[in-house]
Amino acid sequence: MNDRGPIFTTVSVQEILDEIDHAIGDHISWLADWHRVLVCREAPSPKDLAYDPHHLCRFGSWYVKNQHMGLVNQPALRNLAKLHRDMHDRAKELMESARGGEPPPRSGYDAFMDLAKNFIARSRRLENAFAQASSDLDPLTGLNNRQAMNRDLDREHERLGRSGRPSCIAIGDIDFFKKVNDTYGHAAGDRVLTSAADCFLTHLRPYDSLYRYGGEEFLFCLPDTGMAMALTVLDRLRVELAARVILPESGEELKVTCSFGVAEMSSGAAVKHTIERADQALYCAKDQGRNRVCGWDGPDEVDAL
Repeated sequence: MNDRGPIFTTVSVQEILDEIDHAIGDHISWLADWHRVLVCREAPSPKDLAYDPHHLCRFGSWYVKNQHMGLVNQPALRNLAKLHRDMHDRAKELMESARGGEPPPRSGYDAFMDLAKNFIARSRRLENAFAQASSDLDPLTGLNNRQAMNRDLDREHERLGRSGRPSCIAIGDIDFFKKVNDTYGHAAGDRVLTSAADCFLTHLRPYDSLYRYGGEEFLFCLPDTGMAMALTVLDRLRVELAARVILPESGEELKVTCSFGVAEMSSGAAVKHTIERADQALYCAKDQGRNRVCGWDGPDEVDAL
């Protein structure tokens, strides 16, 4: 990392859906072309005989470029990418055998067709899973939306009542977000939101939850966490986001900060009241100069970092 911090881009849920859809159509067409070369004894495509044929189709090049980003960096897509690579490698072996004048062995052909059919089937299952999950997801950031948030927070409130263990709710608001939109355009604003979402997801603890609350606001649920630890967790997120360099499509580098307000949940108070307290603590963070974390600590007192 240089002294400017990492340069960041991300991938939306819709882009993943689009790429999987293209992968299905492209590979059905590719499979037909591959068979025609074998049956009609045509010259094979140089791509099919390349050192890394799985990198030379649209899905392969897209995955290599984005494999470490947000929602792409997950086991289901990694497994699909491995299946894709194995399929192209086996196709290359069979094509080289045919080019040398030898018919492809039946066992090798059957193994290849199993890979090809499995790739299409798994792609369709993954596409359906993303499409179904997207009803609870914000289409821009890929985070759970308010519908999922309300359900999850009610469940956490019930758990809190049974266990008596602390839990916190926090709201994060991107500082001067309107200025980003007005200066660089809404596409740049969208990139800021997606990069912030990825930053928070990357640096939250595995059991924390993150939601798109609306506009430039994010809501965090921090289970088994008292106020002191919540302030520490959120301040780490604040520092990580401030260090990032965000690269919109215009090519101009942006850096943004975020203000946070946090309140501890209570079994005797409704979830909406805890959210209201976190929102009031957020106003405190804004009033104190932004790019800071404030915690609700009763009717009149607020702790700050």
